Amino acid sequence: MKTRPVLQYSVILLLVAMLIWGSSFAAMKLAVAVYDPLLVTFARLLIASVVFLSLRRYFGPLRYRPGDWKWLLLMALFEPVLYFLCETHALRFTSSAAAATIIALLPLSVTVAAQLLLHERVPARLYAGMLVSVAGVILLTASGEQTALAPQPWLGNLLEGLAMLCAVGYTLAVKHLSSHYPALFLTALQAFIGSALYLPLLPWATFNAAIDGPALLAVFYLGAVVSVLAYFCYNRALALLPASRVAVYSSLIPVFGAGFGWLLLGETLSLAQGAAIGLVVAGVAYSQSGADTALPLEPACAQASGGRM
Repeated sequence: MKTRPVLQYSVILLLVAMLIWGSSFAAMKLAVAVYDPLLVTFARLLIASVVFLSLRRYFGPLRYRPGDWKWLLLMALFEPVLYFLCETHALRFTSSAAAATIIALLPLSVTVAAQLLLHERVPARLYAGMLVSVAGVILLTASGEQTALAPQPWLGNLLEGLAMLCAVGYTLAVKHLSSHYPALFLTALQAFIGSALYLPLLPWATFNAAIDGPALLAVFYLGAVVSVLAYFCYNRALALLPASRVAVYSSLIPVFGAGFGWLLLGETLSLAQGAAIGLVVAGVAYSQSGADTALPLEPACAQASGGRM
């Protein structure tokens, strides 16, 4: 694949992933408002696993490398296990817009981790942008109000911050594995492993037999669309582009998240929270300005594109 088509294709994948992930905050709040977070997470992973089983013939050729089981297990532990545990509980205490804004720190965090662990070169302006974004998050948590939609914003925002760190670890693990395994297989494996690891936790879940149409539809959407399509698009892009280039698109999540929160949940933003969101987005934008626009093709491009669409 030539450079420009690779970039265009990757941008489409990432825009689709961020749009779906932006909507997932509102969908998750609808689901956990009725059903226990553990039950919601297990159900969405089970639904995703069923979808992936029907797609198993599209996984492509698999050549396992000795020792990769540790990376594959680590990938699934970061997401969905630990990430979903933190996020589902976070959304019980804070608004979907606030949670989405904290996730906006993901591109900065991934870039810093990529510099330390993958030895990528990082410009000094990234650190300045990160400080601005962190200031925005502090302002966001300080200005959060206790409402029916966000009863304990500090606790919810802290849990969402831990979820963001899990997302960093997940991105680096997938980047390491994507040069040897198809994106669809990696996405399916995290659903399979996640379902198995969440199963022993079900005795601690509170079962609610209520039939709530919107909440059930939200659970199905989380499983069949978010856990399948969004993660596949993100993992596929990671096979084509550097991790820092992929992660920068996560700055779009708070935009979509706030929009869906307003559209579906009737959430509102105070002036201070709006300023905090603007500060976070401005920090992310500044950190990426002036970056080299050349697209370094990853070695995984040729392998990942063969027969896996």
